[in-house]
Amino acid sequence: MNVPWLTVTLVAPLGAALLLQLIPRTATRLLKGFTVTATLATAILVWVLVAGMNGTAISPGPLGFHYEEAHTWIPAIGAAYHVGIDGISAWILALNAGVFLLGAVVVSSRSTERLKLFCGLLLLTETMTTGVLLSIDLLLFYLFWEGMLIPLYFMLANYGNENRGRATLKFIIYTVAGSLLMLVAIIALQFASGRGSFDLTVILGGQMSRQPLVIPWLNISTFSPEQWAFLGFAAAFAIKMPIVPFHTWLPDLYESAPVPVLMFFAGVVSKLGAYGFLRFGLTLFPDAINTFKWLLAALAVVSIIYGALMALTNTDLKRIVAYSSISHLGFIALGIFTLNVNGVNGAVIQIVNHGIIIAALFLIVGIVEERTGTRDIRELAGLEKRMPWLYGFFLVVTLAGLGMPGMNSFVGEFTVMLGAFQLNPAYALLAGVGVVLACWYMLRLHQGLMQDPPTPRTENVRDIRPWQGLVLLPMAALMVLIGVFPRPLGDIASPSVQQSVAVANGSLESVITGIPSASGGAP
Repeated sequence: MNVPWLTVTLVAPLGAALLLQLIPRTATRLLKGFTVTATLATAILVWVLVAGMNGTAISPGPLGFHYEEAHTWIPAIGAAYHVGIDGISAWILALNAGVFLLGAVVVSSRSTERLKLFCGLLLLTETMTTGVLLSIDLLLFYLFWEGMLIPLYFMLANYGNENRGRATLKFIIYTVAGSLLMLVAIIALQFASGRGSFDLTVILGGQMSRQPLVIPWLNISTFSPEQWAFLGFAAAFAIKMPIVPFHTWLPDLYESAPVPVLMFFAGVVSKLGAYGFLRFGLTLFPDAINTFKWLLAALAVVSIIYGALMALTNTDLKRIVAYSSISHLGFIALGIFTLNVNGVNGAVIQIVNHGIIIAALFLIVGIVEERTGTRDIRELAGLEKRMPWLYGFFLVVTLAGLGMPGMNSFVGEFTVMLGAFQLNPAYALLAGVGVVLACWYMLRLHQGLMQDPPTPRTENVRDIRPWQGLVLLPMAALMVLIGVFPRPLGDIASPSVQQSVAVANGSLESVITGIPSASGGAP
């Protein structure tokens, strides 16, 4: 029908944010209803697009896209408006739309100061994250990547507890520092490719030098230009995920941010670093990522174990969930850096799984804090008898978080560990330690809140409200559904994963022609 559906998907929340300004700030019900409607419309559009991808023909080339739009933008510098969806970005885009919808529902069901500002910033953030996931042109990607910080800054700095200013500033400084390194690398790629373009599919045909740079007056060899460029991208993506040791901004920010923000920030924004590695790290820098994969996989394992140990030692509910997030993001990173089909496929699946689980966990933490007035696990117990509905939902989330067979997290973690074993059995063994620790801290969290006699804080609390159950219900259902029937995720993601892994492990001929090399697939 020649309808630019990707552009419609991108513009829908932006247009809604502009129309929102016509509504008086005192009309709170209308503001809430409009925000929920806008995010719901975007979600329906995205889900229809993703559902129609299975069996859809993909465009030719090393990175085949199911939907694609390309237009001239700034020809003088080689920048184009080029957007597309493939199997890697599809499910993350669906997660993005779903999490923002649930965040809007949570906002609409509670009292929020400066509601109009909050709803506008939420819609702008969704626009930027959608742009990150759709962009194929590197300059366009960078603009959305940096543009995302603008609404996030105002949202994080204006809403939350008394420590939000310091935590927000720390996050912005970390992220901007990494992004500037990525910008330098993007410019270097454009010049080195010799194609005069920022388009990913065009740059793939050119190669940066893989010869070490030599400092003449010191006669010292350094990394090659390709390796330096990869490190620029890797810094930006590792900070956003984050991977240890670039993680220190995350616990402070998660502790200070309000629950609606955490639902989409932890659910989607932290996954964009992983997406960056999948989209650009595997494809643009095959030699560099193969050189550094052992170090990066080791840092991923450190993140898994460190995050789990910190989750065991903390007593603040938000910090426990924050450090558990670092541990689970370590599994995603490990899957990516295996550079084999099993590991990368597991990483894509686990991005979706973790986004669902972490959003549900933060919603539950918010409910507990709202009812009891504290996040200190030492002051909480006996909620099973006082909040039976919350107990049921939390049990499902706990089983998913610890990787119980039959739950969604097990599918992703098991596939990642298969890929890690192919890389080196030691990585799989150490990642297995993280699985054991996850059982420990998740069961400790669940038992600490739900078991034992009620404390003074929990003696007279009431159960969840109906709208809270309606938000938790689809997330809990997806945890079970994906756990027992993960095939739809794999059917759509696998072809794109195989192509990206083939590019990462293949020869120059396979990059140009799109024909996977024999080394790119799993045995």
